[in-house]
Amino acid sequence: MSKSNYTEKEISTNLLISLKHMKAEFNTFAQEAGSDTLYDSIMDLYTSVSTLQRDVFNMMCNQNWYVMKPDTPANVSKAYTKFANMESELS
Repeated sequence: MSKSNYTEKEISTNLLISLKHMKAEFNTFAQEAGSDTLYDSIMDLYTSVSTLQRDVFNMMCNQNWYVMKPDTPANVSKAYTKFANMESELS
């Protein structure tokens, strides 16, 4: 049986994706909580996961593993128009 060796970047990417999914699940769980006490407990976990997610994201940016490039003003305007149109269709 061969052993797979994952790079730190692959492990960090997997961790970031997992934290994003956990955050979404905690959000749903909190909104469906049957009591205020349960809601508060889940929101504490949600906040902790949010902080961890941001820490991992920042670490990946510092390692140049998660690079964000600025877009052109024309592309930003195009995206804004697209989503503004979608929003107006919903109202």
